[in-house]
Amino acid sequence: MQNLNTWYQQQTAAGNLTFDQAQLELLNQLDVFLDNFASLNFITRLWRKDHKLGYYIYGDVGRGKSMIMNSMYQFTQSSRKIRLHFHEFMHEIHQKMAQMHNIDDPLASIAKDYKQRYDIIYLDEMHISDIATAMIMKRLLESLFANQIYIVTSSNYHPDNLWPNGLMRERFLPAIEVIKDRLNIVSLNSQQDYRLINDSINQLFIIQQPDSRSQLDAIFNAINLDNQSNHDVAIEVCQRELQCIKHGSDIIWFDFAIICGDMRSQLDYLELVQKFKWFIISDIPLLTIDKKDFARRFTWLIDILYDSNSKLALSTTVPLKDIYCQGDFANEFERTISRLEEMQTHEYLEKTWQPLDYMSIISVLKAKKLTENGA
Repeated sequence: MQNLNTWYQQQTAAGNLTFDQAQLELLNQLDVFLDNFASLNFITRLWRKDHKLGYYIYGDVGRGKSMIMNSMYQFTQSSRKIRLHFHEFMHEIHQKMAQMHNIDDPLASIAKDYKQRYDIIYLDEMHISDIATAMIMKRLLESLFANQIYIVTSSNYHPDNLWPNGLMRERFLPAIEVIKDRLNIVSLNSQQDYRLINDSINQLFIIQQPDSRSQLDAIFNAINLDNQSNHDVAIEVCQRELQCIKHGSDIIWFDFAIICGDMRSQLDYLELVQKFKWFIISDIPLLTIDKKDFARRFTWLIDILYDSNSKLALSTTVPLKDIYCQGDFANEFERTISRLEEMQTHEYLEKTWQPLDYMSIISVLKAKKLTENGA
């Protein structure tokens, strides 16, 4: 039976991946974990009470964490598994908690509910960006582990560096200790940013050019093959109107100030990737410190587009690396820049669009008419 090691060897031999010793060593370690996980059934997982219940894989942007998470999830021999972005997972947790006003320990109830459906949860890009999440992380993790739910997560940060300057960080420190105690902490120390290895870059990102509008028009017309388009119209997203410059059946064009402003949230972006395969975002400005909410929403948007293999064209007034250099999320924004760089490559553009399966989350929020204020 094929495992992560043999798959990786095949992919590198075929030229689909660049061989990296650190990646191979980690995959070998994960093969052992997956073999042990596959040997357990529902009863033995409850009985064994393993202390280490998963992995926390961290490293700089572009080192191959997403590739490893993708392959590991595919090789997990269980139907009782799920993979989500960390912020999508926490959205669901917060919404479930909001429905449990009269329950003394809602997180324990939520964990039991998850155990009815899942034995292992994959969470991409763990990073703590709000105090509400920081304050419940310890109890949430303890509840999941108490139900023998395995967790595999990736992050750009060592656990000790999560929520580094956050409000009331001392109350978050016990959550860090739970992570270090119950998960195997592994650093992916590749020296190469693999997102930058590509034979050529496509001209979809238009930077500091006076004719950017006409270039984006040409991209829109090339993608919109059915020639049906609506100009300057509002579409309904999460039961609210959202103005777009124009859209076709598979492509939609937004001004940055609209799509990343006006109290938009991840839920808006999740609904949009169910409907459109291509996105154009125009007039992305330099984001100063007072524009941190715009930077955060832009990060959410790129994460969701990236995870669904949606395609993107954009125009900016400054180079990508200079969009947001100072502010509360400047370090996290480096991951956004790395993903944007990858999204220009032929390899990414050849990927098949995969609309994300988050409609259940959206339905819950629509029913409760809850939206974020971007804070």
